[in-house]
Amino acid sequence: MDPLSITASVIAVTSLAWKSYKAAYDLVDGLAKAPQVITQSKNSLNETQKTLNALQQILNSPAERSKELELVLRKINLNESIQSAKCLCDDFAAVVTKLTSHSVGGHFSKRDMLAVKFEDTKINNFNKDLDACQRTISMVVGSINLIITSRTADDVQRLSSQFQTQEHALADLSLQLQNGPSTSEESSSSDKNMSPELIEILQKVCQGTIEATRAKRTGQSFGDMNTDDQSRAMQGIVGNVQDGVEQTFGKMTTSKHSRAFQGQVDAASFAVMFGDRS
Repeated sequence: MDPLSITASVIAVTSLAWKSYKAAYDLVDGLAKAPQVITQSKNSLNETQKTLNALQQILNSPAERSKELELVLRKINLNESIQSAKCLCDDFAAVVTKLTSHSVGGHFSKRDMLAVKFEDTKINNFNKDLDACQRTISMVVGSINLIITSRTADDVQRLSSQFQTQEHALADLSLQLQNGPSTSEESSSSDKNMSPELIEILQKVCQGTIEATRAKRTGQSFGDMNTDDQSRAMQGIVGNVQDGVEQTFGKMTTSKHSRAFQGQVDAASFAVMFGDRS
């Protein structure tokens, strides 16, 4: 797939998801005196709208950031998690609409109150899944912004602790998704677990984001390199070997007795290769 189409695809999915979350929020916000099990979803719906807004701004980043953004989106595979969040939101809105069909003019009817109480567990599970989506997407968007705004090695070095904090937070979130939130002893067994399919999708995007964040913190990325007419050039690290450094290189072309190097090399070997040729 063309990397450009990845960004375009994420833009399209994000726009549709934002519309779904806004519609669901407006639905819940318009229900006066609704039971708490419904109104408590408002925060997740509202915060997810804000996060999707932030993502849309990132997706429309200046041209100088677009290439790295495409590479990050390829690693993270964000589309699947946003699409899942959208489907979850649409299902939630459909259930709430059905359960509140007798409430008109913002007034919550007694009949609907009983219907909501009967489906209390189902709505609680929706709220739990909505909250997990909101936390995951927010964390991923924060990581993407950190990656694409760190333009130079000095930027990455200066923000090294922030990168590591983000990696740890993503790992903790992935673990929380697997274990589920703590529940009281009175909670039924149906309240305790999120959808296995949703857990897998959200954990996958967490892991992809961890890898992308770590690669930015510990990696080096170089473009094409051309040398000719007895010139000399290098891309990489000279001296002690640096474990855990991920390096990517473009095409290297040498001609006319020139010399070039990509990767890691110890100082002695570098001196032999690039020392004066008398």
